[in-house]
Amino acid sequence: METTPDHKPRILLVDDEERILRSLGMLLRMHYQVFATSDAHEALAILKREKIHVLISDQRMPVMSGTELLRQAREIAPTTIRILLTGYADSDSAMDAVNESEIFRYINKPWGPKELRDTIAQAVGIARGLELSTAPTLPAAPPGQRLTCLVLDQDVATYQAVKEVLVPAHDVIWRRTIDGALDVLTNTRVAILVTELSLGNEDLSAMLKTLKQAHPELLTIILTCFKDTSRLVELINQAQIYRYVPKPVRKGLLGRNIESTIARYRSLYASPAQLLTQAVEKPQLPDQQEKVAKVTQYLNWLRARARTPA
Repeated sequence: METTPDHKPRILLVDDEERILRSLGMLLRMHYQVFATSDAHEALAILKREKIHVLISDQRMPVMSGTELLRQAREIAPTTIRILLTGYADSDSAMDAVNESEIFRYINKPWGPKELRDTIAQAVGIARGLELSTAPTLPAAPPGQRLTCLVLDQDVATYQAVKEVLVPAHDVIWRRTIDGALDVLTNTRVAILVTELSLGNEDLSAMLKTLKQAHPELLTIILTCFKDTSRLVELINQAQIYRYVPKPVRKGLLGRNIESTIARYRSLYASPAQLLTQAVEKPQLPDQQEKVAKVTQYLNWLRARARTPA
């Protein structure tokens, strides 16, 4: 374990490879107080006795996986920002990282030093904001306890399943097209979006990324049997997907995930500083940027149309 002046933000590194710990320590120690361990149980002990701003864990470790460590860390230190670092990405661990650990970012090995430094700096800024209760602005709190859920899916069975979970306590709106969904999102305060990753041949990734940038309080549940790990990871980092639920939909599992999402949405309003944790990484590739720009342009057009008197 290394110690530096107490005023520096505190980073906890967990990896079973000492070489990785040394490399990360050398990269970070100038700006942060670095705690490092190859033992997941020791990491949890450190979290219990130290104020840690950012926890970075490898996924594949003996005794305890990274996602399990981060899940337990969320319970011990909920304001610590959690990052999963791995060279062995698979779809199940990516979904577990979202559903169980609620991670901030998923970084693949080998990492780029600038990418890693930038991500950690952003995570530290968020942790410090939570510490100081620096609250972003939110629209006025939703009236009463009633929320609106938008279902974007061509399958009526999905709409019926969500409706059974939420009605009559909450409102459920069903749309089968991207245009229809964006029109609802422009004119209605939507708390939860339940959607697939694609509609027919249309990929919804750009829409999901754009919506999270425009409406950070919007929480998305993805229903999918999709197993493209790189795409799942991309959506974790660039759209802050709140939950992945496998298809075909099971009502009990869907209900538990929706209840968790409602609780999270309400917590954002109870403590708006938590909205900082919903920050997303902007798309890097030109084709991704172009798609997001098109969706943004369309959203702006819808907003302008909604403000124009009939």
